[in-house]
Amino acid sequence: MYLSGFLMRNKIAFRVALGGVISSLAVFMMFCSGIFPMLDYTIPTFTGFLMVIMIVETSASWAFLTYISVSFLSLMITPNLQVSLLFVMFMGYYPILKYYLDKLKKRPLAILIKFAVFNAAMISYYLLFQFVFLSEDMLEGLERFGKWAPLVLLGIANAFFILYDKLVGDLTVMYVNWFRHKILRRK
Repeated sequence: MYLSGFLMRNKIAFRVALGGVISSLAVFMMFCSGIFPMLDYTIPTFTGFLMVIMIVETSASWAFLTYISVSFLSLMITPNLQVSLLFVMFMGYYPILKYYLDKLKKRPLAILIKFAVFNAAMISYYLLFQFVFLSEDMLEGLERFGKWAPLVLLGIANAFFILYDKLVGDLTVMYVNWFRHKILRRK
């Protein structure tokens, strides 16, 4: 009886500790966006991948709790609000959503949901960006497309989403099959 209680507390302690380490690493990465502004889209992408580590090592619910804490902290202390918003509005929760959607037996439905969530998030991000950052123009450089510039930008974003979805899947496989097995010595 005592041993099972000890193992249960130890398991929860591991989850809390890992969540704290992942959260601190994620907030540090988000904070670095103030130092490396050229990585505005890269930093939230790789920070979101840290949620995959939480899913693999603990569970999706613990990953979601970690996402919530990182979102709150990055909005409060990160100097680059644009990066924080991108993490909060899509990059942070997408690996968790992908975990559930990839389990669906109906593959076309999963793909449709992925694109619907992505497009809703990006349109919301664009509208919020226009509201918050009045001095910046997200469509800068797309003037030659005229009134179609927002649709061109969304099309380009969808092309990159296909690559991002594949990247998250490939990095997950690499983490589970190589890093976790070879470096962490876990099966």
